Amino acid sequence: MAHVDRISNLPDDLLHRILSLLDIQVVVQTCILSKRWQRLWADVDSLELVLPDFKTQSRNIERRFTKFIDELLSRRNNSDLREFRLFCEENNFNVSHRKMTAWILYAIRHKAKVIEIDGCFYWSLPRNIFTSSSLEELYLDIPSLGRGVVAGGVNLPELKKLHLNGVISRNPAILRYLLSGCPALEDLSLNVCTIDLRMVSSPQLKHLSIISGLETARIESIKTPNLVSLCLKLCGNVLCAANLEKMPFLLNAIVSVDGGTSFDENCSILAAFPNVRSLELCGNIMKDLLRVELLKCPTFYNLTKLHLSDLCQFCHGDLVDGMLTHSPNLEKLQLCETTQCCQREEDD
Repeated sequence: MAHVDRISNLPDDLLHRILSLLDIQVVVQTCILSKRWQRLWADVDSLELVLPDFKTQSRNIERRFTKFIDELLSRRNNSDLREFRLFCEENNFNVSHRKMTAWILYAIRHKAKVIEIDGCFYWSLPRNIFTSSSLEELYLDIPSLGRGVVAGGVNLPELKKLHLNGVISRNPAILRYLLSGCPALEDLSLNVCTIDLRMVSSPQLKHLSIISGLETARIESIKTPNLVSLCLKLCGNVLCAANLEKMPFLLNAIVSVDGGTSFDENCSILAAFPNVRSLELCGNIMKDLLRVELLKCPTFYNLTKLHLSDLCQFCHGDLVDGMLTHSPNLEKLQLCETTQCCQREEDD
C-alpha cells in the first residue's frame, strides 16, 4: 500500500494553525520537508520568540538569537501577523535594545493583533506600540512603559485586553492616559505594578484585576459601572479608604486585603456589588471591613456562593451571621477550615 502524506494534503490555513503551535525553530526547519513546505512557514501569522530556548547553544546565545530573528523576519512573507510574543526574561542575557525595538516595530507594521513582551529590559518601548490601530491584546511584563504614555500619546482604538506586570512609573497620570486612549478596553489586569491607582475609571471595562505590591498607592475610587468580574488582592492600606461606585452587572468578585491596619468608616466597597452571584472576602483585616460595611451594605438577593476564608463561626459568629442575613438565597458557604483564625484572635 502506497504511503499517503495526509498532512501535506491539508489546506494552508490549517497547516499554518498547526505550525503556530510549534517552536519557531522547528517551524523554520519544516522548509526541508518538500517543495510545498519550502515557503509554507513564511506565512505563519504567530511568532513566539524565546531567548532562553537558545540556551542549548552554549556560545554566543545573544548573537545566535539575534541573527536567527533577523533572518526569520527578513525571509518571512509580507503578510499580516496575528500574534507576536517576545520573551527575553533572563537577566544574564544582553540583547541589543535597538534590535528588540526593530522587532517590535516589525510586528506593529504587520498589524499584529496580539503583542506580548516579557523581559527585564530597562529601555523605552517604541511609541508606536501605543498608537497601533490593529492591536487588540497587549501583555507587558517589563519595568518601564517608556515615553509613549503621555497626554494624547495613547491611541489604541481596538485594544480590548491590557495586562501589565511589574510596571514601575512615577507619572501620577499614567493609568488615566492609558484608559482614556483605549475606548474599547474590556479587560484590565495590573499585577504588582508600582503606579498611581488612586483613580480607576473606565466606563466600558468588564474585567478588572489588581494585585498590588507593598509600594502601591491607595485606591480612592473605582468607577467601572459595566464590570462583570472584579479581583482585588491588595497589601497594606491600599483599600482602606476606597469608594467603589455601584457595579450593577458585577457577577463575580474577589476582595483580599492583607497587612493593613483598618478601614475608614466612610469607605464603600460591598455596597458596589448589589447583584453579585459569587463573592470571596479574605485577608487578615477582612473582619474590619465587615464591621464597617455590614450596617450599610445591601441585601445580596443574587448571591449564591460566599467564601469567607479568614473567618470562622467560633471567632466571628456575628460577622458570619450578618453576611448570612444579607444573603437570603445563598447556596454555598465556605469559612476558614483551620484553627489559624482562632490562633490569630488569641494572639491579638
